[in-house]
Amino acid sequence: MAAGRLIDEDPELAYEHAKAAASRAGRVDVVREAAALTAYTVGKYDEALKEVRAMRRLSGSMALRAVEADCERALGRPERALEIFSETDLGTLEAADQVEMIIVAASARADLEETEAGLIMVDNALEQLPADFDEEVTARLKSVKADLLRKLGREDEAAEIEAELPQIVEELEILDLEEVMDSDIDSQRSDLRACKVPLVEAFESLLLDLDGVCYLGDAPVQDAAEAINSAREKGMVDLYVTNNASRTPDQVAEKLNGLGIEAVAEHVMTAALDIVGIVSSDLEPGSKVLVVGGAGLTEAVTQAGFELVQSADEEPAAVVQGWSADIDWAKLSEVAFALDKGARYYASNLDASLPQERGFALGNGALVAAVETCTGKRPFAGGKPFPGIYRKAAELGGANRRALSVGDRLETDIKGANAARIPALHVLTGVHGPRDVVMAQSLQRPAYVGLTLAALHETHPRANHHMDGTWTCGDSESVAVDRWGEITVGGELLTEGSTLTLDNYRAVIAAAWEKLDLGHRVKCPDFKVVSNDDENEILPLPQSEETYTFDEDEELEVVEAPDEETVELTAEELAELDEIDEHLEADEAEELDD
Repeated sequence: MAAGRLIDEDPELAYEHAKAAASRAGRVDVVREAAALTAYTVGKYDEALKEVRAMRRLSGSMALRAVEADCERALGRPERALEIFSETDLGTLEAADQVEMIIVAASARADLEETEAGLIMVDNALEQLPADFDEEVTARLKSVKADLLRKLGREDEAAEIEAELPQIVEELEILDLEEVMDSDIDSQRSDLRACKVPLVEAFESLLLDLDGVCYLGDAPVQDAAEAINSAREKGMVDLYVTNNASRTPDQVAEKLNGLGIEAVAEHVMTAALDIVGIVSSDLEPGSKVLVVGGAGLTEAVTQAGFELVQSADEEPAAVVQGWSADIDWAKLSEVAFALDKGARYYASNLDASLPQERGFALGNGALVAAVETCTGKRPFAGGKPFPGIYRKAAELGGANRRALSVGDRLETDIKGANAARIPALHVLTGVHGPRDVVMAQSLQRPAYVGLTLAALHETHPRANHHMDGTWTCGDSESVAVDRWGEITVGGELLTEGSTLTLDNYRAVIAAAWEKLDLGHRVKCPDFKVVSNDDENEILPLPQSEETYTFDEDEELEVVEAPDEETVELTAEELAELDEIDEHLEADEAEELDD
């Protein structure tokens, strides 16, 4: 059993596992890191210090500098902790590690009865953090501030800060030390995550995209209804997130129920609800609002307490634009007139296109672009890929629930979930296929991948990087990307139209993402993905269409080279050539004399 799996449940046993691992694989940096963390957790600070320094010698990483300083504190040496702090270039650390160093240093000040100085350090750090900084790290800083205030006797201020602290569910990255010790796997990790239990057991709520995940137009998606209803039976809360602002939550729930998915309107978050929430924070209740969009947007604006108007002549305080099939020149012009009169401009989303059975139609973003071209004014937009719609949707399922997002489009579903710091599962039932995921930019990469929503009820193996530079995942073959960007699977070149099993697909993703992050070229053909119960089918490279096979007895016709063409010169041309020769001979004679 791995130390990482036990560190919270049984830290003493985790420490014993890590100690045994260090004795067997002492030159593997992640093993020494695990030994340091488990020793630190069980209070063996001298041993933790030794392991931290061993890990640093092996990897050169300063990641555990705060742990080192805190061990010195715990051993009664706060002055040494402050020395470590002053010797450390905070600029070389990640932001979260910088905060941990400040926390340790502030606590060391308090140990030396310099609590006011420690409080100043924490306040300075809080002032410098950007507004969108990691909520968990910010909460850590505020919690330490509350402790320092309490030590100074300022109980009311401490209680006020603690009351505002969010309850954070820590997301652990678990490293299996057995794998590291018993194979050639190194410590390099992929953005693609692992989950050793089915996702329905690891998460508490689902944020589901609609078209391409729950249905395709009016048709059901394979495994969707069964997977969602089964997840609900196992205790998950199913929530729905859509950029479609034209439908009301009741209409969305009605459509889902018609496809066998037992959804309720209270669990639907639309782009209309998202943008109206933003408008409500900017305008007073009862303000006039011009709405250009469908019933879903009109209902959301009305229920928020705003007065609907039909014309720019009524001087609305804001315009809210969403998609609707009946939007025409007159309605878009009314938006432009209102903006010219000073109205604020909001859009439910900026999706440029809208998938239809016949292809891609104009989305709300395309209609917004027309207004923007006319007026020069850009709207404040809601919906995906902005994080707000995901956070609002997550709140529908109850506070502090561990959420997982599911989507089929990388630039909206996956990017938006990542922006909201919610892990995302990508399924191959909608817009973006395997090649798109393999070539995805860092902000559009899912944490998990699957064929359909059945992936919610499956485990997800870790993608492992090997000493020879290859990647494997689960039962996959070895996958590599060569210097020319070609992808090989089990030594065979991945070709157009080939078929890979799900685990091989995951290994290809990890290998390609590694190279893309290094700025290397990756050439990925289109391919299909099947379940692990099937097999890979790598298609051979196409042969040249024109081929010829010679018989052994066939006589080859020998073609002789043509005679060189004879050029006849006139008497004048011959005389000119003789004159040139005389000049050349004279020049050569002068060179010899020199």
